[in-house]
Amino acid sequence: MPNEKRPPEGTATGRARKKMDSILREWYGESGSDGELMKYLPGTQPVGDVLQRVMRKKLPDGVADFRTVSARWADIAGAVAAKHTTPLSITNKTLFIEVEHPAYLASVRTKTVQTAILARIAELIGPDKCTALTFTPAGRRRTV
Repeated sequence: MPNEKRPPEGTATGRARKKMDSILREWYGESGSDGELMKYLPGTQPVGDVLQRVMRKKLPDGVADFRTVSARWADIAGAVAAKHTTPLSITNKTLFIEVEHPAYLASVRTKTVQTAILARIAELIGPDKCTALTFTPAGRRRTV
């Protein structure tokens, strides 16, 4: 593996890697050692999963959850409701949602719709991250 980045040879990791390489080459031959070494390396992971773990560690609580909810809003609320609603923020376990028209406001405030939205959010980010919904008519957006 000539293009691979290796630790400096003066470090303990570099010396251990060099010793492991020589042992594997001795046992498996020049071409077989690279394949054998791959068995001991960690498996591949989707980049999105790795980035999500890093973002959850680096961002304040709630920001990563809100980004996840915003990105998947059409899946959570449904295609029609998503066209007429916009998630604003998650504050104190409450998702604030702006609704563009009073007719849609009445339809999304029903217990059935709220329960379905909260269940989908719980599946996505966890059951204790968002426990309530607050709907705000368009134009009356508060800073929360």
